[in-house]
This record gives sequence, structure tokens and C-alpha cells, in this order.
Amino acid sequence: MDRIRTVIVDDEPLARRGIRQLLLPHDDISVVAEARNGREAVRAVRELQPDLIFLDVQMPQLDGFEVLREIGATLMPAVIFVTAYDEFAVRAFEAHALDYLVKPLAVARFSEALEQMRERLRSAKAVDLSRKLTALLATRETQRARQRIVGSQPIPGN
Repeated sequence: MDRIRTVIVDDEPLARRGIRQLLLPHDDISVVAEARNGREAVRAVRELQPDLIFLDVQMPQLDGFEVLREIGATLMPAVIFVTAYDEFAVRAFEAHALDYLVKPLAVARFSEALEQMRERLRSAKAVDLSRKLTALLATRETQRARQRIVGSQPIPGN
């Protein structure tokens, strides 16, 4: 499986470092950027187009939900909210977050969130492969139909 390109967004340096340390044993995760606030998060996601973002809720400039609105649905990677507040969980899932983790982060729960991301990527790849195969088969069937039509034409002069 390809590496999961990840951005960590939190205004607390210790929190960013903690997430990075939790990601160390996961060889398929690559941290491509860190952001200290919502503006940096929007810029990083737009420029780097990561697969996954670990996103704090309460930050300077833009909060986590404002980050989601700024980025928009078309560029939005999978989001795992990481926050000290459990009160935003319903809102996070309404915003289609992949998961919602409450600080301090538990290793097992963190790993579960990553496994959800892996499963999402596997499903997306399977759907993409299915679409490609369907298109290939449709093209092949069209070519066969053309050959049958051409082959059934009378030869001029006979």
C-alpha cells in the first residue's frame, strides 16, 4: 500500500510532537507538514493535498471547523479530530470526520483511527479498480461490436 501523506495541525507544539511520536511505528504514514494554526492548515492542505489530516478543534485564526469550510469538500482529505474537548464530537461527525480522538491520546485508540484510514483507502482503491475494469470491458465490447458490424458488411462487387 502507498504511504499515507499526513498533515498534523495543532497550536500546541507538545501535541504535534505527541502525534508524530504515535505515528513513528506506522511505516505507511508520512508526515508531510505540520501547522500551528488554521491558516497554516488551509495552506498546507491546498498545497500538499494530503490523504489525512490530524486536526485540533480550538486554534488561533481559524478553528478546526472553519478550516474544513475554507478547504471545501473537493480538496478535503480524511480528517481525524484531535482535541481536549469531547463536546465537539457530534459536530465533527456531522462534518464527516473519519474519527474523533480526545487528548490525552491512547495508543490503542489512535491505532484504531489509523486502521479506519487504511480501510478507507483500500475501499477507495477497490472502487477505482472496479471503475477502470468496467471502462476497459466496455471499450473492449464496443470494439467487438464494431468488428461484428464490419465483418457482416457485404464485400463490394460480389
